[in-house]
Amino acid sequence: MTNSVHDMGGMHGFGVVEHEDSEPVFQEEWQRKTFGLMMTSLGTLQVNLDHVRSRMESEAPATYLSLGYYDKWFLTLEKLAIDKGVINRDDLTKLAMGEDVQLDREVDPIPAEGMLAFIATGATAARQIETPASFKVGDQVRAKTLNPSGHTRLPRYVRGHIGTVIADQGGQIYPDSNATFSGEGPERLYTVQFQATELWGKDANPKDTVCIDLWEPYLEAAP
Repeated sequence: MTNSVHDMGGMHGFGVVEHEDSEPVFQEEWQRKTFGLMMTSLGTLQVNLDHVRSRMESEAPATYLSLGYYDKWFLTLEKLAIDKGVINRDDLTKLAMGEDVQLDREVDPIPAEGMLAFIATGATAARQIETPASFKVGDQVRAKTLNPSGHTRLPRYVRGHIGTVIADQGGQIYPDSNATFSGEGPERLYTVQFQATELWGKDANPKDTVCIDLWEPYLEAAP
């Protein structure tokens, strides 16, 4: 997320999240194909999940808000394919018109069995780090008031607020650097619990809490 409309956590005005009984995994067949394309393209295009998220956030706010979940995925796939020289905009226009195109770059197919195994288990982001932990379970910490220009996993609605460390998740890939291919730069990850009243004021339910996984560079000791 970045400091724009893409960071929607905790914001009002978007209506109720509708729940559909027996909701299918995919509403339409093209969504299923888009999911498969994204999963198989990460390795082919040599990108990582943090970069994909960052690229998605580069969409203009008005367009971003008008698109559905898998619409955003599909549009981002087009951007990534163009970035990596797999296809160009003229070819995309031809494909949209039902014309065939000849790609200059050949892509080796990925075995379905390996892809299904990856989707089922995923890939761990855990990494070994030697740096000792700055915080321990029970410590009061404050989310820093940061305004990064690029991708970050520090939600805007917790910045400047105080919470309690409830778990140390060890070293994990740091998304802020990984998104720009600046290296995985693993940092320690903590689960921090915030009171709803701390985040949204006295009108929030005092029994409600929010738990967020936050990397050590996002945090400082609470005064």
